Amino acid sequence: MFKVLIYSDFYMPTLALIVCMALWKQILKSEWVIFLYCLLNTLLFSTADILSIRHTNNMPFYHINSLIELWLISFYILKKVTGKNFSTIFWGINIAYTAFFIFNVFALEPPTVFNSNSAGLESLILLFLSMYYLLALSKSDEILHFQVLPSFWIISGFLIYNAVSILVLLSYKYFTYINLPKDGDNLWGVLSVAIIVKFVLISTGLLCHKKRQTTHLPFLL
Repeated sequence: MFKVLIYSDFYMPTLALIVCMALWKQILKSEWVIFLYCLLNTLLFSTADILSIRHTNNMPFYHINSLIELWLISFYILKKVTGKNFSTIFWGINIAYTAFFIFNVFALEPPTVFNSNSAGLESLILLFLSMYYLLALSKSDEILHFQVLPSFWIISGFLIYNAVSILVLLSYKYFTYINLPKDGDNLWGVLSVAIIVKFVLISTGLLCHKKRQTTHLPFLL
């Protein structure tokens, strides 16, 4: 059962990617970022899983994923809230994070080890951005029919996943600190379940396009 869960980082984005392809005409303009996100996840983690099966270090792919995920998903969330492609807060967050990411790779966690620092910070940023979206949504008329908003389901998936991810990464750091890395490894099963939930909600959001086109929230920063 654990082996089935541990590869959810590959087969769940693949399933979401299939949903994207099936709804290509409906989602092309409004959800292209999510399509790209699912595609990159499929490519990155299929490669990472193959390397893992061959007992080859695959940690660089986790470093790359954290950087790409923040740029893509922060763009998506802030676009839904502000209606702008590139807001000031988008550039501020991603430039600052990229600087920390580079520092972490060269000074703290090289590409050959798991990037718990940059992954943890990325999860924290996306958690707050997801909460920011829900706060903006609660103040708009869109809240009256939130259940048919694709962005509500998609961003809720990231909110749940990143909330769990932060707890898992903090626990992992603790077990590593007290020299019990094997106990920390058991936490990845929990994160695998969160990955499943994330992509189920993403797929649910995409399926909302069958009945309704996404509308942006008219909020400015």
